[in-house]
Amino acid sequence: MIVATDYGEVRYFRMARTFLGRAIYWTGVYLVDGLLVDSGPPNLGRDVRRLVGELAVRQCVTTHHHEDHSGNHGLLAAELRITPLAHASAVPRLAEPDTHFQLYRRVAWGRRPAALTAPLGDVLETTRFRFRVVHTPGHAADHVALFEPERGWLFSGDLYLAARLRYLRADEDVHAMIDSLRRVVALEPRLLFCQHRGRVEHGAARLRQKLDFLIELGGRIQDLHDRGWSEAAITRGLPGSDLFWRLWTGGDFSKRNFVRAFLRQPSRPSR
Repeated sequence: MIVATDYGEVRYFRMARTFLGRAIYWTGVYLVDGLLVDSGPPNLGRDVRRLVGELAVRQCVTTHHHEDHSGNHGLLAAELRITPLAHASAVPRLAEPDTHFQLYRRVAWGRRPAALTAPLGDVLETTRFRFRVVHTPGHAADHVALFEPERGWLFSGDLYLAARLRYLRADEDVHAMIDSLRRVVALEPRLLFCQHRGRVEHGAARLRQKLDFLIELGGRIQDLHDRGWSEAAITRGLPGSDLFWRLWTGGDFSKRNFVRAFLRQPSRPSR
């Protein structure tokens, strides 16, 4: 299923595999001035092939390597004779087929085949726009966002998602995420284009809300840890329920991952 929404000069294609007529997990891609931001999950390849056949796609950029964002890169290369762009650290990873084993990812998105990509520079230009490429690790080490300063647009990939998160993926680096949020908040974007939520107004304020939430949550977790609380006890004390997502993903999404991530020492920043 693909649903198109026009945001002026930007088009959003919300997409998901369906079961009994209901979407399993929504994601999306954007088209702006011939630039496709991500290529969607591999199990929607037929729909994406029909879609790009109707669009004047001249370039494709990867926000990060996860299969719901990069799953049709090989299709684009074959159909349109273009080479998608990605952060330099993602290029060798995307050149190999996905080998993840989690069942929920296979069901929701499918397995990403190998694809040839080229490394991004600091700037990405289309006919009408000039985007600053901002490395924003945290959700993934190779995550990037695109900032268009004249219009205040930030194509944020999975950096935003929501102002308050109920769970974290096991492989996310929350310390790097906080640094990345600080970096993009300083840009004062007016509009976010989130891959999963569509257009989000008041971009800087929303990003700042998420940044404040994470800093406060991290302080609370560290305080309880310093008082001798166990990981399990701290997790039980966090707000909200993660039961559905913990069961559906086999623990890959959980509140406990927040606790573990905040208690890990921050990794050294990368470029």
